[in-house]
Amino acid sequence: MKTKSSDMTPDLITRVRDQLKQSRTLPSRIELPLNAQDSLPGQATGGVLKLEEFEQELLLSSMFTPGQAERAACEPVLPRAGLGAAEVAQLIATLAGEVPCFPVTSGQRSGFCPVPEVVVARYVRLLGLDQPVFAEAYEVIDSRLTGADRDWIMSLARRPVWQTPDRGALLSLVLRVMADGSAITTDKMGFLTDFVRTYRCVTEPELIRSLKSLIESYRIDADHPTFNNPALEDKQGESIRSHHCDEAVRRHRVAMAREILEDFGKFSRLP
Repeated sequence: MKTKSSDMTPDLITRVRDQLKQSRTLPSRIELPLNAQDSLPGQATGGVLKLEEFEQELLLSSMFTPGQAERAACEPVLPRAGLGAAEVAQLIATLAGEVPCFPVTSGQRSGFCPVPEVVVARYVRLLGLDQPVFAEAYEVIDSRLTGADRDWIMSLARRPVWQTPDRGALLSLVLRVMADGSAITTDKMGFLTDFVRTYRCVTEPELIRSLKSLIESYRIDADHPTFNNPALEDKQGESIRSHHCDEAVRRHRVAMAREILEDFGKFSRLP
């Protein structure tokens, strides 16, 4: 197993700094005080820094919310236990002290805008760099995966849903089962993380039962009752289809649930 220092590295500071300085497009509902000088490097407007902190956060938070890709990008230089509180505070202070500027486009205008300390602090907090990975789960991931897949899955293992001892143990078990079954994949890990967060599974029996219920519910939904009146049947079919769960999403969820059940060796075809 690879080992990493528990100290925050300059590489981590660089990675987060680069994320903060990425070019962004301003949503149409937001206006920043850009002026003619803002198109010149080093001439960023100070208007944003003159606002109240809550105004700064409201103004910029939608553009500074890290996603899974940003969290995974930090994994190569994160220790298993994550950063300590003092290290997180040091990271925020270092970056905020630099007042990083990011290129911003607003309609036909472009310029540079500073990232206020309150926004830096929020961004770093949402990266979840202080969250640990359960020791057994870390061992499985670190020994079975490399490169981008390893970093993506490791960052998912730091998510809040896995932070209790029971959930950490469940994750470790499922990862071992996947490793000995078909494979540990980013798709299965992403599905599992969302699934456990939604269905609140804590034990293996609960997970198995919930996965089977998911497959069965989609099967029943597909066989929804019909009416003699075709117009009513069409209306019912339209009303039960969630705009957030189209057919492709359902097929993906069913496929992931089946793969995990097959990995457990407890999958049986439903009638």
